[in-house]
Amino acid sequence: MKLRPHHILCVQFLPDGDTGRGREYKEMETRIKEVMRQPDDTLIEVTKGVDDLCAPCPDCADGRCNNRFGDEASVRKWDARVIGGLGISFGESMSAKALHTLIRSKAPLAFCRDRCPWRPACGVFGKIGG
Repeated sequence: MKLRPHHILCVQFLPDGDTGRGREYKEMETRIKEVMRQPDDTLIEVTKGVDDLCAPCPDCADGRCNNRFGDEASVRKWDARVIGGLGISFGESMSAKALHTLIRSKAPLAFCRDRCPWRPACGVFGKIGG
């Protein structure tokens, strides 16, 4: 599974429900949530740019995020903050179990508390503390 840093961290803490991004997106989002919430040995590669969740998203075009809440430039900044906060690198591969343990030891990141535009919908504070 190839995921960009903010998807590795964030998707598991967002509420379940319809995002309006279509069936394929929802199926991939559900799969990622399952893997990250009940971690196993699934190998996850830290990807720079479009990943397995971006690919079916209607907001992704020409290899770029075009979401009105955060375009590709914004998303790359989020990814950089998450990489720094978790101490991981682009191209690195880790098991979902190892990432889950790492996230539980470091989240919520300063970015989560101070800068994330999704924090009102995010459950990171209730699930991990902070």
